[in-house]
Amino acid sequence: MTAAGKFTKIAVEHRDGIAVLTLASDKVNALDVDTLVEISGYIDDCQRDSEVRALVVTGRGAVFSAGLNVGEVVDNDIERTELLLAALTDALVRLFAFPKPTVAAINGPAIAGGCILACACDKRLIVEGARIGATELQVGVSFPVFAIELLRHACGADAEQLILDAALLDGEEACRRGLAHRVVAAEELIDQAVALAGTLAGLDAAAYALAKATTRRHALSVSDDETSRALDERVLLQWQEDSTRASLDSLRKPKG
Repeated sequence: MTAAGKFTKIAVEHRDGIAVLTLASDKVNALDVDTLVEISGYIDDCQRDSEVRALVVTGRGAVFSAGLNVGEVVDNDIERTELLLAALTDALVRLFAFPKPTVAAINGPAIAGGCILACACDKRLIVEGARIGATELQVGVSFPVFAIELLRHACGADAEQLILDAALLDGEEACRRGLAHRVVAAEELIDQAVALAGTLAGLDAAAYALAKATTRRHALSVSDDETSRALDERVLLQWQEDSTRASLDSLRKPKG
């Protein structure tokens, strides 16, 4: 069994072979370096643990995740931003490439990096009233290459417009555009997510893992070339521009 005691930014539990990872870093479940490292570590634990048949990812309280912790960028130098973006990509890759079934239980807003994290899961259930979107352009930041490829895999032809619109969508629209698969009542979310994960885990495990590996091969490989690395370097530098840092800092200040 996986060890829960070593985590401080996520909560973990097992339900009849279904691992449930709950984002619990702060009141909006922001993704800082430590949280992303814990996510990656728990995914590794689940991959090694033969008792874990599938994984559900959700958020604590009424928020799935508001995305990256902007304080990591604003309050630190470029080395910390580089570490943050690298930790984000690592967690996304590990979740996307995880060979067992994964289900996102989107219990509230899934914004920017939170949206991308949900899209790394095989299936996405979203509660009534929740909103989700790749909103990075609203605050003047760009996407790492793998995040874009992940959205393209999840949403197909809609991905580019979702990125350029930078809008938050309700559950029904999210389902139409590929960001979610089903809208469920809040009180049923975790039970339905665990049940869906169990249904997927009932398929042949080796065949399921191979199907994921083959269908995701392009998305996993396309970001690992010279052009992609150069683009990610430009993204890193853009995140550190004065205008970007000011825009991110404004997110921490109360409106009005």
